[in-house]
Amino acid sequence: MNKIFKLIIFVSIGILFISCGSVSNDIKFKQGATNYNVILRKTKDTENLIIKIQFPNKITITNNSFSSETFITLDYKYDNVPTGRDLHIGLFSQEGNVLMKTTNNSRKTIPSNKSLEYVYYTRHFVESTEAIQQQFKPYVQEMLEENKDTLHIGTVSDFKKNHKELFERLTKNDSISVQFLDGNKFGERISVPVEW
Repeated sequence: MNKIFKLIIFVSIGILFISCGSVSNDIKFKQGATNYNVILRKTKDTENLIIKIQFPNKITITNNSFSSETFITLDYKYDNVPTGRDLHIGLFSQEGNVLMKTTNNSRKTIPSNKSLEYVYYTRHFVESTEAIQQQFKPYVQEMLEENKDTLHIGTVSDFKKNHKELFERLTKNDSISVQFLDGNKFGERISVPVEW
């Protein structure tokens, strides 16, 4: 009986230590490019400037723990956007090749040893300087001809090839983070650099 009692205590303490582990040790992020299009948006006035670029990216969050983990939002930190002008991200789940809008400000639970995968679109502001805007003139012309204020222009890989310096300036030092819940309170926040 004494051996059984010791075994029960040993197992209980082991489970307690496992369940009290850091979330960051159990959560893994995998990021990668998608085949979805970069989106340009121009002003609606007569200046016809590109004011925003939306880059798509994919993120998979894997829970390697023995219990479910819950979070509310995926937060994107724009290093080049002033405080107060951050438009966050557009978050989508993927069903086949169709993107389904997902509320970023709602509970998301990752069961034990499972993953959640999302596609998100950033919202980067573009400077109105002549040097920057000059490279967008062909896109603006196409938008004017088609009477559009947005234009899909190819993948992030295409954009990086054609506008490498601008892409690096817009995305340098950006990060993405998730703040997990500890019961009904905010728990540990995990932040990682964005990978394209």
